[in-house]
Amino acid sequence: MSYPAKIEGFEYQNIEVQTGFWTGPRLLVNGEPAPKGSKRGEMILRRDDGRQVNASWKPQFLGLDVPQLVVDGRTVQLVEPLKWYQWVWGGWPIVLLFVGGALGAIAGMLGAVINARIFRAEISEILKYVVTGVVSILAVLVYFVAAISLSLMINR
Repeated sequence: MSYPAKIEGFEYQNIEVQTGFWTGPRLLVNGEPAPKGSKRGEMILRRDDGRQVNASWKPQFLGLDVPQLVVDGRTVQLVEPLKWYQWVWGGWPIVLLFVGGALGAIAGMLGAVINARIFRAEISEILKYVVTGVVSILAVLVYFVAAISLSLMINR
C-alpha cells in the first residue's frame, strides 16, 4: 500500500511511504528510495530550500501498524491509527501465541498482520469486519491442521 506524506518544507516533492507485506516501510521521494543516513534506520531528505534533514520511522502498535515518519524531529502521521476495537477484533488470533507455542505464534501473528492490512484497505467497513473475521477463523484452522499434522508425523 502507498501513503502520501504531506511534510512542511517539501511541498514541491512527491513523498510517499510504501508498505509491503513481507518488507518494512520504504520512503520514496519523487519515486526514488530516500538515501540512507549514517545511522541505522535513518534516511536523508533534501527540503525544497536545499537543506538536508534526517528522517526515521516511529513504529506503531508493536510494529503491526503503519509507522509514523519523523522528519527533522517532527512526527508526521501518515494514516489515522486503527481504533482499539479494530485491534481487538482483528488481533484476537494472537491468543494462539499463548496457547499454541511457536506454531500458534506464527499463525496468530500472521492472522493479526493480515487483519491490520485489511483494515487499511479501501473497502466498505462491513466488508472489513467480515473478511477479518474469516481470516481470524482461518488462522485458527490453519494452526489446528498444522498442529495435528505435525503431531501425526512425530508419532509415527
